[in-house]
Amino acid sequence: MNTLSNLHARLQLSGAVAATHSGSFHADDVLAAAALRLICPALPILRTRDPEQMAAAAVVFDVGRVFDPAAGRFDHHQLEYQEARENGIPYSSFGLIWRELGTVLCGSDAAASRVDRWLVQGVDAVDCGVTLGKEIPAVTVMSISSAIGSFNPGWQDDTSPEARNEAFERAVTWAQAILQNTIRDAKGLEAARAVVAQGALLEGGKLLVLERDVPWKEAVLGSPEYERLLYVVSPDTQAKWHVNTVPDAPGSFGNRKSLPAAWAGLEGEELDAVVGFAGCVFCHRGRFVAGHRTKDGALEMARLALQD
Repeated sequence: MNTLSNLHARLQLSGAVAATHSGSFHADDVLAAAALRLICPALPILRTRDPEQMAAAAVVFDVGRVFDPAAGRFDHHQLEYQEARENGIPYSSFGLIWRELGTVLCGSDAAASRVDRWLVQGVDAVDCGVTLGKEIPAVTVMSISSAIGSFNPGWQDDTSPEARNEAFERAVTWAQAILQNTIRDAKGLEAARAVVAQGALLEGGKLLVLERDVPWKEAVLGSPEYERLLYVVSPDTQAKWHVNTVPDAPGSFGNRKSLPAAWAGLEGEELDAVVGFAGCVFCHRGRFVAGHRTKDGALEMARLALQD
């Protein structure tokens, strides 16, 4: 890790703006943004997919399909991307940003490497679809218990009763938000079951079409009604339609049937040319999700994938 990286210098530029993708956010882009803000607290972070806006940004992460640290570009979704640690865990956007800024934030390579093992690698593994096991014993996914425990003052901090009480209140505020979000999600999963039940099963039960963007995996996995299901087509919040693969088991990164290998990592016109019609948006390099601008287009992509 560099003591003064090109990224650190870019963040000091007058009027610097960082950009990441709009729509749903995940741990990797949120934590990457947090690391950037620790360096530059007033940094504007633009959430967009507009190419012109991204081109004007000093730093772009988790979007853009370009990995070029010298240019301030830190995406990991392109097919040719190969950045990974010696233990095999790829770098997501969080890991790429941390690799550049970790030593600056921690004051030493050793401390930055600890944070990488304790927090960053677990987030990267989940985002990149890597299952952690005994073969990577030093890496864990940080638990809610560990996260709450981290609010306690360290031995080097003020450990007076007053300081501990203030830390407790900060932890309670954070935990309250987490609890509220968890309650919301639990209630939402129950309500989503009704939406899934109203979906249209096509292609002999291999394709499910939903008219709303709802969490469907819990309702589908383990249900005899959906035992032949391979793909789910549903809208997203950005006016396009997704073709999602069905996992082979709850919590698994494996698919009952992955999307065609020829689609992997392509987007726009490149994907149109391979699929055979216009309007394709992208296919994730992991082949678990693809997108089209229209419902009919997504349905046709799903049917082509079934034939592959």
